[in-house]
Amino acid sequence: MEVFEVKMKRLALLTATLVVLGAGIVYAGSPWGDYQGYAKVRVQLNNEGVPTGDVPAFMIDGRVVLPLRELSDSLQAMVKWDDESKTAYLYKPNVHMFVAKDIAKDDSPKTPFGKVSQGNKLDFVVAAQVDSLATPIQSFKIDLVSPEGAVIRSTNAVALQDGKDSFWYSWPLESVSFDSYGKYKVQFKIKLDDIRDYAVVSEKTIISE
Repeated sequence: MEVFEVKMKRLALLTATLVVLGAGIVYAGSPWGDYQGYAKVRVQLNNEGVPTGDVPAFMIDGRVVLPLRELSDSLQAMVKWDDESKTAYLYKPNVHMFVAKDIAKDDSPKTPFGKVSQGNKLDFVVAAQVDSLATPIQSFKIDLVSPEGAVIRSTNAVALQDGKDSFWYSWPLESVSFDSYGKYKVQFKIKLDDIRDYAVVSEKTIISE
């Protein structure tokens, strides 16, 4: 029974939708086709398409409706679905990250960087300042992801059980080889509870060139 309930909660979470644009849009057909009689809409975030799953973005009564899960992922926010009250909760903490070769005693970056030469091997520190955490979380972690999408370094999961709404965290890395050309991503991830997976809530890019 518990497994069935978890699956149902996940299904409800995936299929929840959110109205994001107000009235005033005139329906004139869609070059993207229709979804169950409604015009499909293509949504761009920073000039990149917002991916959708089985339910695309579409128009109804002059408004654009987006699947909530895809919207929250694109905005790097966390979403929690309460099936009993039929309420979707979105959480977007402030997570400020920087990467530096050295950190001063006051936790400020001494030698921050954002670019490396391809093939270089570096020791550096990832520091994160988190605030406005408006909901309890189970844990967080940080991943270093290669341009090919592989996780090449990862912290252990760090439990946060005392209800903090702000904190600092530093992650020292040794002998990281930037063998690939392109964008390495430092991703800060939060896990709300046992039901939900880790969600990316902040991302920093290191360019290897």
